[in-house]
Amino acid sequence: MAQIKRSYPGKSSDEIYGRVDEVMQRIAQKLSLDYHKDGPSKSGKVSKMGVTGSYLVRGEEVVVDLKFPMLVPGSMRQKVQEDIERKLDGLFP
Repeated sequence: MAQIKRSYPGKSSDEIYGRVDEVMQRIAQKLSLDYHKDGPSKSGKVSKMGVTGSYLVRGEEVVVDLKFPMLVPGSMRQKVQEDIERKLDGLFP
């Protein structure tokens, strides 16, 4: 399992959740993933065929957990992780 953390000093949890939600919706639509979000807890989850990604916003931080089945090649795992990191890094230009 991979975990990605990003902090956004000066941003509220609502601002961060709104941006992360937009990004996750686009990723889910693009890759035909199931997406479920929980606004009150500022969390969400995407999944498809054993691959799951969940996120939780607390304070000025977002934490993303990624789980892949054993059959997914390491290069594909790395590509997905790097793509998410890039999107999180550009969340607030």
